[in-house]
Amino acid sequence: MTPISPREPGVLTAPAAPAYAPALPGQEGATRQELVRLAEGLLDRRSSSRQRAGHVLALSRALDWLEAFAGEDWQDRWLHSGSDQYGHRWLPDVPPKHRHSLTSGIRMLIVLRAIRPTYAWFSASRLLGVYSQFRQHNHAAVFAAIEPHIARADTGNYSAYALTLLTHITIVTGKSPRDIDTADFNSYRAARLASGRPCTGLPLAYEALQAIGGLAGQPPTLRQAIARGQLSVPELVDRYPIVDTGIRNLLVHYLVERSTVLDYSSLSSQVQLLADLFWCDLERHHPGINSLRLSDQAVQGWKERLRTLPDGSPRKGTHLILLVVRALYLDLQQWALQDPARWAEWAAPSPITEADLRGQAKADRLLKARMQQRTRTLVPVLPRLIATAQAELEHTGRLLVAMQNTEPEAEITVDGRRYQRTKTTWKINAVALDDEPGPRFDVAQRDTDAFWTWATIEVLRRTGVRVEELLELTHVGLRQYQAPTGEMVPLLQISPSKTDAERVIPADPDLVSVLAKIIRRVKDDEGRVPLVQRFDEHEQIFGPPLPHLFQHVVHYQRQVISTERIRSLLRKVAGRADLRDIDGTPLRFTPHDFRRVFSTEVVNGGLPIHIAAKLLGHLDLNTTQGYVAVYPEEVISRYRAFVDERRMRRPSEEYREPSDAEWNEFRDHFSLRKVALGTCERPYGTPCQHEHACVRCPMLRMAPAQMPRLLQIERNTHERLEEAHRLQWLGEVSALQENLRHIADKKRQAERRLQRADNDETGPHALD
Repeated sequence: MTPISPREPGVLTAPAAPAYAPALPGQEGATRQELVRLAEGLLDRRSSSRQRAGHVLALSRALDWLEAFAGEDWQDRWLHSGSDQYGHRWLPDVPPKHRHSLTSGIRMLIVLRAIRPTYAWFSASRLLGVYSQFRQHNHAAVFAAIEPHIARADTGNYSAYALTLLTHITIVTGKSPRDIDTADFNSYRAARLASGRPCTGLPLAYEALQAIGGLAGQPPTLRQAIARGQLSVPELVDRYPIVDTGIRNLLVHYLVERSTVLDYSSLSSQVQLLADLFWCDLERHHPGINSLRLSDQAVQGWKERLRTLPDGSPRKGTHLILLVVRALYLDLQQWALQDPARWAEWAAPSPITEADLRGQAKADRLLKARMQQRTRTLVPVLPRLIATAQAELEHTGRLLVAMQNTEPEAEITVDGRRYQRTKTTWKINAVALDDEPGPRFDVAQRDTDAFWTWATIEVLRRTGVRVEELLELTHVGLRQYQAPTGEMVPLLQISPSKTDAERVIPADPDLVSVLAKIIRRVKDDEGRVPLVQRFDEHEQIFGPPLPHLFQHVVHYQRQVISTERIRSLLRKVAGRADLRDIDGTPLRFTPHDFRRVFSTEVVNGGLPIHIAAKLLGHLDLNTTQGYVAVYPEEVISRYRAFVDERRMRRPSEEYREPSDAEWNEFRDHFSLRKVALGTCERPYGTPCQHEHACVRCPMLRMAPAQMPRLLQIERNTHERLEEAHRLQWLGEVSALQENLRHIADKKRQAERRLQRADNDETGPHALD
């Protein structure tokens, strides 16, 4: 065990948040005369006397309005006016001809740093020209040093966004641009997101500040700076509202001990299970509880609640929660024997018995059966998914080339589909014109999405790697091995992932071709794969700069594609491919589905299962066996042999060649299947058991085209039923009511067939 004192503050206390840097002094306390004098410096020397008079009048009206509110300085008066909360309705009730003058005066007070409105007010009011004027008269040398680092060839319009937001932060915080810190970036980002506006220029602004010496000691990119990173055990536990301090401290110490043998993802999961699903649940239903010695009533109530989610659906993985809680109690009992002074007061009998865990093996078998059934369902539709991804890649490639040579507002036709290029400045946007104009989309982004969708499917289905391993593939991971025969065998190096075991798998020519296309796609102008850092979503850390293959450009910055982005691309392509099960249920692919399909195909193709385990990176053959949806080839072959042997024991006359008369009789049986309402499906050689009352016969397969005839029969039956009721023919009433029940069944059958026919005709492959 790790020797940690129970009174050590570093264990029980989370690190304090960094303090905000104070704002620089402005002109909030300046007198009215000083502000008027300073405002004259905002005018150009060539300004006319009329312009100067209007300038002073605008400032005076703004000051007159602010002086109507209480406050020690101009900033206090601005806050007391409530304008920050009013947003675009901040203007007072003044004549329309005075509004422009008042807004001009407020703009001057902002430039003079007499007032500092909030981010929300700036987003709502949209004062024109205030940012450029502020940079001209405040921190001009700093902004001049920033501009060359922002106005780069690869940043496009993001340079203007970055310069504006730096000015925005400088105005609101009152700091010099060099003093802006990560907390200011976070505040700006939160305010922009709250107002529903993007913050696309933030990364570039962050890099520009670092280039001029600002943000000292901070990470090189904004993404790394705002990343939460790995939380300490106290921070992880304090995410859940545990009332009792003693239990909270116990869980912190226990999890610190366990953290020495757990990765961060597993540690975070155990914190949630113990702090939230176990103890917080007990505190909610048993207020004041402060001991691990639980009553039978509390234990039984907790186990009952554990079986269902808050929405009422059954919870999966209940046995895992029980195992973690049982491990807590057993560990405390063992540690109490080794260190009684520290752990003995918390030792208690475990509320989780052997009987509670007895269903674990059954649950594992059910899970394995579900996964294998899912694999058997997805294997037949995989070719359609691949074909859809390939077709989209080819189509978007041709569309991008055509749009690059098309003038704005011009129409083009690509692969039989009509598009129109829209008026844009620095992006190639278009709308689809078929049926009705669709939403505007970025053609280059659609081509990028199509490429990475295709590349993801191809690499996953040809290697069986996990999605984390897919995103960790690098250019240096492609190697060559010279066989004893002299043949060069390409190899793909898979970085350590779940099992921390690196492995190398051979790459077939098709996989090599896919990887070559990826490399050509991501190479820079110098012909090299750029170095980027990947953020590990499980461990919450950034890796070293490496030439990752699955990288793309986001707002001018190169990043490794995220796991959620991969899942989103696969969901969308499966929806466009209209993949459905035999019962019409939509099918979706996850990255791990390709791993199961790969393992199934290689094992069913004859590869020994221990070799498949090496390719998949499994340490246990049982794990590989769980992935493999093995089709029972031996059962099928043995059953066929049994049927053949049984046939040999039957009289040979049963397997003789049929005579012409017998064959004609068999053929005529099928010609007699056509009836008024559809088709008779009774087996060959069987008589009609319903004496040709087809409406009642379950072997009748209704034809949708005969629906009018069925409705006529239904109307006639209702008329006969009314007559039978009137004349008291009770036997006839019973028979007619039975007929109506069967007619309703046939109507539903015909409607289902008609609906399926409509879906097939309107589907994406209706003309194939």
